Amino acid sequence: MGYVYLMAAMAACVAGSSLLTASNGMKKRFYAVSGVVVFVISYVLLSRAILTINISIAYAVFCGVGIVLSGLISAVVFKQKMTKIGVFCMILILVACVYIHTFGTM
Repeated sequence: MGYVYLMAAMAACVAGSSLLTASNGMKKRFYAVSGVVVFVISYVLLSRAILTINISIAYAVFCGVGIVLSGLISAVVFKQKMTKIGVFCMILILVACVYIHTFGTM
């Protein structure tokens, strides 16, 4: 069940980041408030996930996957440019997430 909470937390974090981007510097209040609320939900879900998943693994995966998904959404939805080195680094982040999940248990 911890991984369900972790996936939901990652999705909420990415949604919150997207909402804050859409808020145009907190000028569009609906998006700004929604983004903050979704971030709070994200961290509540993360707190549930770490009840059964080692925090070092859960947080590394949470951050890594969140970075990659946010980068993809920023490129596709918000038409922000991504360099080749940025794509390469995101691939490294995903590889690191797999390795820490596979070999990072204490």
